[in-house]
Amino acid sequence: MLFCDLADSTRLAGQLDPEDLREVVLAYQASCVEVLQRFDGHIAQYLGDGLLVYFGYPQAHEDDAQRAVHTGLSILDAMGTLNTRLERDKSIRLAVRIGIHTGPVVVGTMGSGGRHEQLALGETPNLAARLQSLAAPDTVVISETTHRLVQGYFRCDDLGSPSLKGIETPLRVYRVVAESAAQSRLDVAATTGLTPLVGREHEGGLLRERWAQSRDGLGQVVLLSGEAGIGKSRLVRVLTERVADEGAPWLTLRCSPYHTNSAFYPVIEHLQRLLQWPRHETPAARLDTLEQALRTAGLPLAETVPLLAVLLSLPVPAQYPPLALSPQRQKQKTLEALVAWLLAETARQPVLAVWEDLHWADPSTLELLELLLDHVPTARLLLVLTARPEFHPSWTPRSYVTQLTLTRLPRHQSEEMVLRVTGGKPVPTEVLAQVVAKTDGIPLFVEELVKTILEGRLMQEDAGRYVLTGPLPPLTIPATLQDALMARLDRLAVVKEVAQLGAVLGREFAYELL
Repeated sequence: MLFCDLADSTRLAGQLDPEDLREVVLAYQASCVEVLQRFDGHIAQYLGDGLLVYFGYPQAHEDDAQRAVHTGLSILDAMGTLNTRLERDKSIRLAVRIGIHTGPVVVGTMGSGGRHEQLALGETPNLAARLQSLAAPDTVVISETTHRLVQGYFRCDDLGSPSLKGIETPLRVYRVVAESAAQSRLDVAATTGLTPLVGREHEGGLLRERWAQSRDGLGQVVLLSGEAGIGKSRLVRVLTERVADEGAPWLTLRCSPYHTNSAFYPVIEHLQRLLQWPRHETPAARLDTLEQALRTAGLPLAETVPLLAVLLSLPVPAQYPPLALSPQRQKQKTLEALVAWLLAETARQPVLAVWEDLHWADPSTLELLELLLDHVPTARLLLVLTARPEFHPSWTPRSYVTQLTLTRLPRHQSEEMVLRVTGGKPVPTEVLAQVVAKTDGIPLFVEELVKTILEGRLMQEDAGRYVLTGPLPPLTIPATLQDALMARLDRLAVVKEVAQLGAVLGREFAYELL
């Protein structure tokens, strides 16, 4: 839940006449709404010059906490753009304060007398409002609960546990400074140490075999398919580490749930990282870096620079011929230039190219992938694609394309993974049984549930093993998995109610009872 409010709005109201004030507030709200739409936030209420926003209702996502924090930082950026105009036209500058908290609520219809709203009730809205009032102008403040869910994805300052009006229990508070360099859960986990891979010997062997074929000039494609948390990215990481140890280059293009409608988003994001542009570098300096990279690849600058400059939102220098092409022809030429750039690298040495999360790919990125597929067999290239089961490839079957579906871990491998997470220290039999039963062989669920148990006080270490400190209660779902499971539940659409009824009845029940 996100609260956003204008700072010092009373002074602003005294400075402007009502019509100008209304115009300014509407411009501020429009800037916020544009950001919210990008991250799928739901505006529950306009509170004067404030906004109350839900993430996870009416549609849950597996990263709602991250979406909320991304939204907060993006609103601050949007205010910078808006203030440039307001300072010029009205000699004023706006500042916002943003508070974010995560927790359970009940959402339902509130109101009477013919006026009704869908509002969330519980402690969560109150805490979010208190955090917003605590925030300094142009800052985003989050609770410890939210911080735990986004830790590693953002750089934060610890503000301690200030007293909050009406809140008896001390609450640790953090100020969000900026995004970190982490792009995935594995990037975050790598800072503290990844859990060793369990099982997947066959899948890992097949990837190594395809890499060996690619090094010999027989390009290969592997599509890794499987549900969220099944271990696709973890398996790919093992391969990339092996390739890096051999001294071969590898690259990753990662599709994003926030940019499914942004043409070429993963490609542009990859090129910006490849070219290593400093944040405030001038367009001329960026263009110079692009030219050097294309020159090194041996590509004709006159043909490729104008196309890729437009793709990367750079002004095309006067020394290059103008792009007198139809939009469709320009797009096709851009696709061909991107493929040529990658193939030029494979002419010098074998390359591993990973495309993550194709189920979130935009149509232009998929067009580029299809064009690249035609050139793979004769290149020293291994193309590894990852996707969830809902992704259905549009390309026709090819002999050099292998589709590999990752299945859930059998019981003995789930038990082995528990031992890997505990550092080899055995856990009580009843704890192991509950973990195996509740996680259904999904590696991410095993890992997160065991970590939650270890962080709690259910067990203590004794003589190289863990023992229970008391009776074992039913294990609750870790906060780190709540969003992922709610998103999965929401995707069930019309049969969601059946799942909810089943959850009340228990994990097993007779059809007649349902």
